[in-house]
Amino acid sequence: MDTLLVFNIYLFYGLVFFTIGCVIAFRNLRLSQLAIASALPALAAFGFIHAFHEWSELYIQLMEPYKPMLWYSEMKLARVVKLWVSFLALAWFAWKMLVVTGIARKPWSLASLALAQGVFVLHLVASYPMMPLDDFLRLAATLIRWIFGLGASLVAGLAMIYYARQQYQQRRLAGHYFGYCGVALIAYGFAAGLLSTSAGLWVPMLRTLCAAAILITLYQALKIFDREREDQIENQQRQLLLGEKMRAMGELASGIAHEIKTPLSYATLGVDLLEKQLPEQPQHQRQLGRIRKGLDRATYIAQEVLHFARPSAQPYQPVAIDSVIRSTLELMGHRLKTFTVHRNLAPQLYVVGDPVKLEEVLINLIGNAIDASTQEQRLEIHSEAVGDRAIIRIRDHGGGIADDQQSACLRPFHTTKTNGTGLGLAISQQIIQQHQGELTLHNWLYGLCVTINLPRSLP
Repeated sequence: MDTLLVFNIYLFYGLVFFTIGCVIAFRNLRLSQLAIASALPALAAFGFIHAFHEWSELYIQLMEPYKPMLWYSEMKLARVVKLWVSFLALAWFAWKMLVVTGIARKPWSLASLALAQGVFVLHLVASYPMMPLDDFLRLAATLIRWIFGLGASLVAGLAMIYYARQQYQQRRLAGHYFGYCGVALIAYGFAAGLLSTSAGLWVPMLRTLCAAAILITLYQALKIFDREREDQIENQQRQLLLGEKMRAMGELASGIAHEIKTPLSYATLGVDLLEKQLPEQPQHQRQLGRIRKGLDRATYIAQEVLHFARPSAQPYQPVAIDSVIRSTLELMGHRLKTFTVHRNLAPQLYVVGDPVKLEEVLINLIGNAIDASTQEQRLEIHSEAVGDRAIIRIRDHGGGIADDQQSACLRPFHTTKTNGTGLGLAISQQIIQQHQGELTLHNWLYGLCVTINLPRSLP
C-alpha cells in the first residue's frame, strides 16, 4: 500500500511540474510586449528539469530495497545533480524577474547570488574528502534545497508579487494572479527547502499541493498574454482602418502639396526679380516682404503636409530615453534660456525605436510647451518605468487646454496657434503609434501634461 501511494504521489508530483513547463513552452511569447515574457522560459526550464528529478526520486524510492544493484550510487549522484540544475534554473528565473522589476540594478542583488553560489561550492569541496558518498550526497541535497530551493523560490516569489503590483497599477486583468503564483512559489520553497521527506509522506504531498497551486495560478496569470494578443489584434484592426483613411487623405494632400510647391517656387523667383528691378522705396519693399512672408508660409505648410503624408521608416534599435531627452534639451537650449526645466529621468530606461523620430516628437512637444508658457516659464520632464512600459511626461505651466479640445488637437490641421499648421501633434502621434505606443493629453494643476507611453525594452 505504501509503495502504491509513493508511486502515485511522485508520479503526480513530477507531472505537475512537467505541466508547468508545458503551459509556458506551448504559449507564443515572441510577440508579447510584457517584460515578464523574457523571464518565463527560465521557469519552464525549471518545471521540466524538476519534473524529471522527481521521477528520478520515484525510481530511487522504488529501488530502495535493491541498493546493491548496479549503477545505484551513480543514479543517486545524478539525482542530486538534476536537483541542483533544476534549482539553478529557478535561480535564473529569479534573476530575470529582478531584471524585469528593476531590482537587479541594486548592486547587492548580484553580489548575494554570487556569495550563495560560492559558499555552496566551497562547503562541498571541503566536505567531500571527509564523508562517505551517501552522506556527502545527502549533505549536498540538503544544501541545494536550503540555498537554491528556498533562496531562489523566495526571491522569485517576492519579485512576482512586486510585478503583480506593477500590473495592478496599470489595471491589467489577470495580473494579480502573478502575485498568487509568487505566494505559491514561496510556499513551495519552504516545503522543498526546510522540510525533509524523512518526516513522512505528508511532506511530498504538501510539496505536490504547493506545485499544483503554482500551476493553477500560473495558468490563470498567463491569460494576460491572451488578452494582450486580443488587444494587439483589435489595435491592428483600428490602425488598419485609420491607416486606410489617413492613406487616402495623405495621397490627396501629398498630390495637392506637390502641385502647389511648383507655382510657389515660380512666385518666390518672381519676388526675387521684382526686388532687383523695383526702386528701393520703403512701400515697395514692405509689400514685397509681405508677399515673401506669405510664400514662405505656404511653402512651409506644403512641406509639413508632405512630411505627414509620407513618413520615412528607419530600422529600429535600442534607445535610451534619458539620452534622447538630454539631446533634445541641448538642441532647444536657445529657446529654453529663460525657462526653468525640472528633470526627473529614470536611468537605464530603454525602448526599441528610431532615436531621430523620437527626438522629433520631443522637439514638437517641448516647442508647444514653450509656446504655451506665456505666464510662468517653467517646464517639467519626467521619465519612469511602470511595469513593462516606459512613460514620458512633459508638463508646462501654460494654463492647459479645454477638455473638449484635447482630442481635437491630435487631429491633422487642427491648431490653436495663430501661425500653426495643425500637423505637429498629428505627426508626433503618428510616430508614437509607429513605435506601438500611445500619446495622450490631459490637464494638470498648472497647465497641460503630454504623456508618451511606449513598450519598454531591457538593455
